Amino acid sequence: MKNAIKILVLCVVTVSSAWSLDVTGTVPAAVKGAAKGDFLFPGLTVKGITYEEGAVVLPVTQYKEKTYFDVKLLSRALYVKLETCFKKGCAKPPARPAAPVIKIDAIKPLKSKSRVANAELSFDGDLLVVAGIMASFREPGAFWVAFPESLEFRDRALKTSVEKAIKAAWGKKTK
Repeated sequence: MKNAIKILVLCVVTVSSAWSLDVTGTVPAAVKGAAKGDFLFPGLTVKGITYEEGAVVLPVTQYKEKTYFDVKLLSRALYVKLETCFKKGCAKPPARPAAPVIKIDAIKPLKSKSRVANAELSFDGDLLVVAGIMASFREPGAFWVAFPESLEFRDRALKTSVEKAIKAAWGKKTK
């Protein structure tokens, strides 16, 4: 019975890590032993991830003496991948990594006149990014999306589709 449970747990861990967000590269290319690096995932880059005192630390945003945690890890599998890259070097990515499944987890209205809401996005259920929904002062009634400085979309079509989805979700929320 114990062996059956161990096999079941191993299968679940293997399947969940197989479907997690893939690290497709790093800047610098050899992040092994480095204290800081930019990590490339399918279609996007998270800049400024560090390895301090034996732990992976994600970048934060500083604004008006406040610290905002706009990029967060949601899964142990992605944490282990990042930690392994810092300790031993990154494993070779799959030949054609799948595009991440992006889900809008929440839209949270704010009281600000410029940043009217936060949109929480999850990438493959492994990485959470908080983007701002901003009111346009040039076009009243229009909105645009502000992503954290540490997040960069390398795939323009992916960024456009994410922005459209966020705006649509905000439109539904305000009706």
